[in-house]
Parts: sequence; structure tokens; C-alpha cells
Amino acid sequence: MDWKRKLREEGYIELDDMRIELSLDNTFLDIDYIPRVLVYSEETGRWHVLRNPIPKGKTLEESWDNAVEVLDAIVRGEIKPDLDEPSVETRLVNTLRELNGLP
Repeated sequence: MDWKRKLREEGYIELDDMRIELSLDNTFLDIDYIPRVLVYSEETGRWHVLRNPIPKGKTLEESWDNAVEVLDAIVRGEIKPDLDEPSVETRLVNTLRELNGLP
């Protein structure tokens, strides 16, 4: 599965024990929305927000491309995910690495 393309085109990917979604956040009631990655964990039974910075694009599409690029950087080991839940962070990395065919 080309998870990056599917995530970018459909806005989410369903996996065995988690769901990864692209979203927009306007928590601080800014004029512009900022891109977010949400991860639902069946283990915890709740949603987790990826707290790593995602560069805001000039368009919605560019913002979501940036979000997918942050996930890809996590896969490459360039950054560690910040979900405030270490077990979910580990599962996210392992799952994305498996989708990329990496050990």
C-alpha cells in the first residue's frame, strides 16, 4: 500500500489497531487553520494529536503534503513522534516503517 498517497488523497488510513487522519486545527481561533495529524489508538481508546510542528502551507493541499512529510521524516528516523503516549508513539513508528517495507 502506498500509505502516503492514500493518506493524502483520502485524508486517513485505517490500520489494524490504529487510524491516522489528516485534520485542520483552529484551536486558537486564528484566521488560518493549521494542519494536524491525529492518531486513534485502539489500545488507549482515544485520539492522540501529533505535537510535532507541521509547516503551514500556502494552500490546504500544501499543508497536508507537509503533514505527510513530517510522518515520512518520522519513518526515516529524522524526528521522533510526540503524541504524549510513548506506547502509541512506538506503534506509530513501527507501523509506518512496516508500511514502507522497513524493519
